[in-house]
Amino acid sequence: MWECQMNEIPTGATWVRFPRYVGDAVMQIAILRLLRQLDAAPLVAWGPAHTLGLLDGQGIVEATVPDQGKPGPWAMAALLRMHEARRSVHFPKSLRPALAAWLARVPERIGVSESLAGLFNTHSLPFWKGHGTCLERYGRVMELRWPGLPEMPFPGLQAVAPVDLPSRPFICLMPGASTPAKAWEVDHFVQLSQRIAAEGYLPVIQGSAGERAMGDRVAGAKGLNACGASLSEAITWFAHAAGAVGNDSGLGHLAAACGAPTVSLFGPMDVEMFVPYGSKVRALRNEGLACLGCKLRVCPVEGHPCLSGISPEAAWQALMALGLRQ
Repeated sequence: MWECQMNEIPTGATWVRFPRYVGDAVMQIAILRLLRQLDAAPLVAWGPAHTLGLLDGQGIVEATVPDQGKPGPWAMAALLRMHEARRSVHFPKSLRPALAAWLARVPERIGVSESLAGLFNTHSLPFWKGHGTCLERYGRVMELRWPGLPEMPFPGLQAVAPVDLPSRPFICLMPGASTPAKAWEVDHFVQLSQRIAAEGYLPVIQGSAGERAMGDRVAGAKGLNACGASLSEAITWFAHAAGAVGNDSGLGHLAAACGAPTVSLFGPMDVEMFVPYGSKVRALRNEGLACLGCKLRVCPVEGHPCLSGISPEAAWQALMALGLRQ
């Protein structure tokens, strides 16, 4: 059911469960770096193959174990038991990894308590009732096991995948969004792309293969559509970008994790909680609206003011305030 990547699976390792969403997975890279600081190695990351791809060539873990399909808790437990896992760190808000670790009699089971997972953890706190960023909430759970926890390290993803990068400075735009309510108007991205080109930078559009048509529209005649790049290739793009602007999305978290000055456009979600982690990040939203933070998938307000009220010029100025990377 599983196929180990990189090296053979070490015995007695700390197993870190990766989630299926890119933004959540990026946060686990900070967790992995923290665990290494805490001398919790060897480290094994396991989960969906597409998010484990973020670790390719990064040298952070001893092994990765991608899922084949969606394994149940008993199959997951058998894997943990086979390799005598000494610790399971699982922050997806799911019962499966916590139950699997309990069934496998893993000595330390560290995670959030949603979906009844807290019943099976040795160290656990509620996630949704916490406060602060996602990583701060995860850190409080880890501090139950390691009191006096050091500051959460930066993910610091490095460019490892070969990409034919342009010779001129470029800025990445990420117009895709997981829900309609998180999406800035495509026309705004088009206008921002035109402004970027007028300032002498190449607009490079990042997104999934399914977003190529939108990427063509945003890139226009003066930009480059890189939609469909793998996550490893996207890391290379972001690691060399002068800056990045995108919706509240996984690629926004990825750009920040690569050190790119990143502007994230927020509408329905909690900025404090979901802002990407990085020293050069700006969360931009149309302040003063009563409906901010509604968390709805589709905006019921005519004109979608929480995002449409952010102008392309405001996004450009926010990026300039961060300082473009040379």
